[in-house]
Amino acid sequence: MTEETVTVIKTGPTWTNDHMFATYEEATTRLEKLTTKWTDDKQENMQTKVRLRANGMFLVKYRKDPAFQKEKKKNGSGNGKNKNNTKKGKTDTGTSV
Repeated sequence: MTEETVTVIKTGPTWTNDHMFATYEEATTRLEKLTTKWTDDKQENMQTKVRLRANGMFLVKYRKDPAFQKEKKKNGSGNGKNKNNTKKGKTDTGTSV
């Protein structure tokens, strides 16, 4: 028998849409402008990409590098008393005749 190993891919932060362009050259010039702006603002840990849409337009996207992303802290404890259960109905099952 062979054992299958399941790899879990952790998703990073979502990509933000910047602009849509008719040509790839216009999109790459926008990428260059974004990178120079980020170097001036000392934001070195940004990622960019150009996506070809189904309508033939080129979409420029950017996001913060997942390696430099801060992890969110959990609020409160995991006790059941701190969680609201909305699946339970508010019915009175007290005394019935």
